Amino acid sequence: MTAGLYSAVSGIRANQTRLNVISNNISNVNTIGFKSSDVTFATVFSNTLSGGTTPNGSLGGTNPKQIGNGTLVQDIPVDFSQGGTQYTGRSTDLMINGSGFFVVERIDPNLGTSNTAYYLTRAGNFSLDSNGNLVTAAGNRVRGTAQLSGSLPTTQTNVNIPQEMLIVKDMNATANVIGTHFAQIGTPAATIALQQTAGTVSQNIATVSLVNFSVGRNGSISATYSNGDIITVRVDQGTINPVNPSATRTEIIHMPAEGGTYGADNDGNGVSSQPLTDSGIVDQITGFNVFNAPPGGVAMQGMQLNVQTATVTNPAGLVYDGSNNFLPGANSGTVYFGQPNTGNRGGVTSGSLETSNVDLAGQFSNMIITQRGLEANSRVVRTQSEVLQAIINIV
Repeated sequence: MTAGLYSAVSGIRANQTRLNVISNNISNVNTIGFKSSDVTFATVFSNTLSGGTTPNGSLGGTNPKQIGNGTLVQDIPVDFSQGGTQYTGRSTDLMINGSGFFVVERIDPNLGTSNTAYYLTRAGNFSLDSNGNLVTAAGNRVRGTAQLSGSLPTTQTNVNIPQEMLIVKDMNATANVIGTHFAQIGTPAATIALQQTAGTVSQNIATVSLVNFSVGRNGSISATYSNGDIITVRVDQGTINPVNPSATRTEIIHMPAEGGTYGADNDGNGVSSQPLTDSGIVDQITGFNVFNAPPGGVAMQGMQLNVQTATVTNPAGLVYDGSNNFLPGANSGTVYFGQPNTGNRGGVTSGSLETSNVDLAGQFSNMIITQRGLEANSRVVRTQSEVLQAIINIV
């Protein structure tokens, strides 16, 4: 008699769990990058009163007789389908079209040191902090500039777009070749001098401020500064990366304002009427920094101008950790880091956000069905109670 009571109670518990999930989905209908969940049920093992038999001679076979013991929650899968698009016009707001996640630092004092772990997120409502780092609303810095795939990069870096910096241009007297590099405000002149190449006769150092920037579909960033110079990133398929010859080479392109020149008499010939036109300079990079140190020189801290994304073998195995962040789980598989719009990583759209993928109509329909399931199981509990009471009264 009590078996039916327990079966009905299991139905109440299972449907209550589904109602909790539906409530969470509806409460996050306006949460940026939120992915809704669902609940699937499974039957509990059954009591076998008699097993089936096979046909024998003139007798036919019989089927087993089993009584179920209720239901339980089998799985709570997350729906990683694409959410809607909310246009904001802010260059710091990013969304991923397709598969993939943004990668942000996980700062946890329990880890012992910072920058040793990461979060995955679909929420791209980022902003710039006072140091020019692209950060989440909680202050986690966005990871960027990645050439690696299939494993966690051993060198940590973050997307950094300085509000102010020095643009340093060098002139080679013999070949009329312009070199360029970047430095933070306050960099010692001696350190800047170490960046000069052999034969440099002059330097043009300009203090510039960030005007605006934009993010391309492949995660590359173009930043415009107050003197009109544009610094951007491109992926050059035709050049060789000396660190990893099989990898695509990343290059920083430094373009001055249209029609701009390096300046009067920077070639050392004493004729100020012969400025050298600065039509654009390619600065090769092989790692996470914008530039490398010249022979015998010291590389100065610059900017990182690529947004990194990642894909996971099994996204359903990720674990929610709050604030729109996921952590790799026991069954999520390998995390593949790399450039947006490559492999199975979706492209990045600047000036827009991905809204929640919660389907309100579907959630309300599920809520009605779940409510009826709760009511039905509650009615069974009451009926079982009445039957037990009747038996007690008879005795």
